[in-house]
Amino acid sequence: MKKVNYRKYDLIFTEGTPGDCAYMIDEGRVAIISGKGIQGKHKVLAILHKDAIFGEMALIDEEVRSATAFALEDCQLSVITTKTLHYLIENEPLTLSPLLEVLSQRLRQTTKLLQDKMGTRHGSRATHPVGKG
Repeated sequence: MKKVNYRKYDLIFTEGTPGDCAYMIDEGRVAIISGKGIQGKHKVLAILHKDAIFGEMALIDEEVRSATAFALEDCQLSVITTKTLHYLIENEPLTLSPLLEVLSQRLRQTTKLLQDKMGTRHGSRATHPVGKG
């Protein structure tokens, strides 16, 4: 995999821009932020460390970036392109475990956020009996 270096506070990618690769952190820390809140500040979604993978959604769905990533300190990153992903799927599928783990964790986090926002919890039942309402 290709290695890239970013200096402290360098932008890695920006929310809303096309994405064609993911990254794995070899050295350093990366912040993932999104949008602007009520007071005009970005929301910090995650602070990622060595061996973390980010930007993976662009590899899977080829949509625009859903967040912004920047280096919190000098970083070395491994670039995971779609070509690399396809090679791994065909030739070394077991090496994709970390990527699948990240996708699963992020899906669980998103599901929990939605449940919290809707006021539902795992295992809760509807408050209205069926057929009445």
